[in-house]
Amino acid sequence: MILRITTLILFIQITLLACASGWSYHDKQFVFLEERTQAFSNFSGNLKDSQTYNEIYMDYEKRAKKENISEWSKQLDQTLSSKEVEEIVYKRKNLEKVKNKEILDYLSFVKKQEKLVTNNYYYNKEKNEKKIDVDLLINEASKKIDSVKSSYLKLRYFYLTLRLAHYKNKQALDIYDKYSYLLKEQKQTIVKDWIHALYAGILVKDKQTALGVYEFTKLLNKDRINWHLSFYNFHHINSNELWDELYSISKNKDEKTKLYALRALNTNSNIIEELENIRALDKNSKWYNFILYRQLLYTQHYFDEHKLYERDFQTKKYITYLESVKKEDMYLVHLSLAYFYLYDKQIQKAEELSKRLTKKYNNHETQTLSYVIYLNTLKKVDYNTENVIYKKMSKLLENKEHKSHSIHDYTFVKLTKLYKKQNDKFKTLLSKSINYLDSNSFDLESIEKLQVFSNTKKQSKLEEYFQNKYLEEKHIITNDKQIILSKNLKKAYTKILINNLKFKEALEVNSAYLSEKIKFNPFNVKIKGNNRSGKQYTYTVKEFLEKLLVIKNELKKNPNSIMDNYLYANALYNLSYFGNSNILSVVYRSVYSFPHKNLELKKINDSIKYYKKAINHSTKAEFKAKITYMLAKSELVLFDINNSKKINYYNNQENSYEVDRLWRYMKSNIYKDYIKKGYGKYFDKLEENYSNTKYYKELIKECANLKTYQREKN
Repeated sequence: MILRITTLILFIQITLLACASGWSYHDKQFVFLEERTQAFSNFSGNLKDSQTYNEIYMDYEKRAKKENISEWSKQLDQTLSSKEVEEIVYKRKNLEKVKNKEILDYLSFVKKQEKLVTNNYYYNKEKNEKKIDVDLLINEASKKIDSVKSSYLKLRYFYLTLRLAHYKNKQALDIYDKYSYLLKEQKQTIVKDWIHALYAGILVKDKQTALGVYEFTKLLNKDRINWHLSFYNFHHINSNELWDELYSISKNKDEKTKLYALRALNTNSNIIEELENIRALDKNSKWYNFILYRQLLYTQHYFDEHKLYERDFQTKKYITYLESVKKEDMYLVHLSLAYFYLYDKQIQKAEELSKRLTKKYNNHETQTLSYVIYLNTLKKVDYNTENVIYKKMSKLLENKEHKSHSIHDYTFVKLTKLYKKQNDKFKTLLSKSINYLDSNSFDLESIEKLQVFSNTKKQSKLEEYFQNKYLEEKHIITNDKQIILSKNLKKAYTKILINNLKFKEALEVNSAYLSEKIKFNPFNVKIKGNNRSGKQYTYTVKEFLEKLLVIKNELKKNPNSIMDNYLYANALYNLSYFGNSNILSVVYRSVYSFPHKNLELKKINDSIKYYKKAINHSTKAEFKAKITYMLAKSELVLFDINNSKKINYYNNQENSYEVDRLWRYMKSNIYKDYIKKGYGKYFDKLEENYSNTKYYKELIKECANLKTYQREKN
């Protein structure tokens, strides 16, 4: 830590703000601006938000460590790697590699004083540990400043001495005054920034608040390692008197405009007023652009797809203000205006301003703006439009310095909406899945279209891009000059065919999935649970499908076969969401929702048809009771499916249906609704016709649904 007091204040502030939500660069789904080098430029919103502060501070520590190791590498044997230097300087390991005695003494002193300037939780206190005399350490460090030959080490000892004195209230200002001459004699080094920050903190601690904050403001520069302290100590200016004093200390226009910029970094500041304050002093000030850029960055949340929070930005007010601004460099003003026109649906004005910017500057940022506006003007997509989009997008993505994925990802977000509007389900899926193809997104039509699409001539460059993307991600693969489904998609295709009750076709896919074992027997039905009991892993997928085809063939020969109808009905029921083997018919089994409502209805209605055939030709009461119970369960499932609620998720699953009863099964009003809507005839038949059977007596003990139904009906 550079300043213990500063850190403590920050800790208190950030703890209080830990639940707040600021909008930093990474809070936005899409950002189309180029990063700026000026400190704080690439962070918008509340800089005191805990996440934002932590990100800034961790970035500082990373940069500081890298620079510090680099400086030490020049002092130590330059054949040492950065890792070796880090071990020596930060952990005092492998010190035998250090040949310079002065450096060894310095590292020894660093270790000695470390506990006094580090929070207690960083180390464990040893038993009977001797109390360290701060005055002795300060004297020792002071003597080292005077005695060591290395000017590099003199400055380092100065920093350690000053830090000890500051943290332990030991005349730190006197020490600074005595050794500040060293700052003039040295080249630029990270230690100077650390000393400067300590000096500013010492002044604040000495009640010279305005002067201390003034020194902190000098750190707000892209060349200073600890620029974050400039803002995080500005809170000390908490009165008009202190502001006036600070303003009067500032020596020139740059320093004074910087004060307005720092004040504008607070979330409750009036940005337009601060912009005007800066412009009144210097209309071409870099601090004007600094604040305006941060506001423009903030507004990029306009492009977010999932707006979880209410974002308030006075777009019209900013448009009115910026339209009145005149200065030498109008680039950022016009860039901001163009985006604000776009947000405000003034597309023509946005296009006109964008063309002027591109003509004058023609850089990546203006080209991106032009492209984003173009995407927002599209009403439909044909092959020609796809070629234009691909050409524009590819050109922008050629810029290797622009590491953001926003241009690429936003393109396919817009395409997804346009294809969906045109009812092109297949290309909607391709666009939506451009970064991650979820096998669960496919239905029978789309996965078969993918196979055809992969092996036919492409009509546009964008179609070629789709194919290359899925080849690259190994969703489809080449085989003997033909493109086929990958192993995962073959598995998904097999499951989709099973879900559509196309058992023969599922076998013909010849997926490796066919050799996998099924956990539960799909031909079994039980009283308890989802039929998940009995001997497990008795069938492979292939064996199950082959047996189904044998049963179907037998039913063609003898449609009234009791056992074949019964087994086929069980299999259909168990392949549904409510059965024991529905993992065979879905890529991913959700515990609270199911896709493809029509397919679920088909499986249950078909199973009912075959159960009815079995019961109509059976003469055994026990067996008929068992079938009647399955009909009752099927009837309950029909109620669940018909009363399910359509829900949408952020993943690639377009539609899912949530079963209300599964969430409210303890509440009797569900069964009241069940009875009111005319369901329950098979529960009634069980009691009327089979109450004397052994099966029914076991059932009434175990089946909560039956007991709840009877209680509600009575």
